[in-house]
Amino acid sequence: MRFAWTILIAAMLCGPMLAACTSAVAESRAVRLNGDTPPHPVWHRLVMPGKTIRLDIPAGHTATVDDEPVGRRWVAPEVPGHHRLRVADGAGQEVQTVTLFVLKPASSIDARGYLEGYRIGRYPRNAPPGFIRLGPDDLDVPISPNFTIGQFICKQQPAHFPKFLLVTDANIHRLEVLLAALRAEGVTEARSFFVMSGFRTPYYNAAIGSARLSRHMYGDASDIYVDVDPRDGVMDDLNGDGRITKADADFLYDFASDLFAKRRDVQPGGLGSYAANAVHGPFLHSDGRGSKARWGR
Repeated sequence: MRFAWTILIAAMLCGPMLAACTSAVAESRAVRLNGDTPPHPVWHRLVMPGKTIRLDIPAGHTATVDDEPVGRRWVAPEVPGHHRLRVADGAGQEVQTVTLFVLKPASSIDARGYLEGYRIGRYPRNAPPGFIRLGPDDLDVPISPNFTIGQFICKQQPAHFPKFLLVTDANIHRLEVLLAALRAEGVTEARSFFVMSGFRTPYYNAAIGSARLSRHMYGDASDIYVDVDPRDGVMDDLNGDGRITKADADFLYDFASDLFAKRRDVQPGGLGSYAANAVHGPFLHSDGRGSKARWGR
């Protein structure tokens, strides 16, 4: 569970160290942000106010941020929010979109542990430098081909806005890789996972009795299940035995474990299989902690 906080800050602000960035698909786009190539044609980047993102755009391509032309550098405004970077090739075909999230500094958390009325609490260790700020109309903002930022909000204060959260590249990339493989193998036709739990504030994490240093507090973990056949709020019958049990979470666990072991671009992380209880059905936990961890199987 331990990691160097400087590494996590670099991952949040400058992007992941993903070997897949050298894949044929990524190289065909060859768009780089602070030296990092996004692993998917739809992606995201977190940046602190006033910081600069260096843009390396292929010759003959054009880039805009919020539909305004941009050169080789983009300086994040001082006001937290999100902006859309679009890169088009010489034919005008869009080849890359990146949602640029300008973070709300964690230094704005008040003495009670609140940020604009949203209860963050106190981090027991390695407090992040800032948070994504979401208004009620921001939940559908894309962060990858098959996920939106609203899927990862904390369950607390459902009617309160703004909300604050984090996501990490390692976490979202793992979900995209897993989803693509499940679809390719014909296991499901799901267009996304149901994210039962994504980001958790330290306050909420403590309230539900989760691990003191849970990766959820850093936006680096997701509790997920497949729910399309039928869409009924619980895991689908992935193993085909006609029942919805922990065996379906185990199927997803085994599939993910085997897949990630073969993928050099997937950062080592945790996988946990969970049975149903009175509150939820079976699910899979996945995180990008940087070291291998397995439980619940």
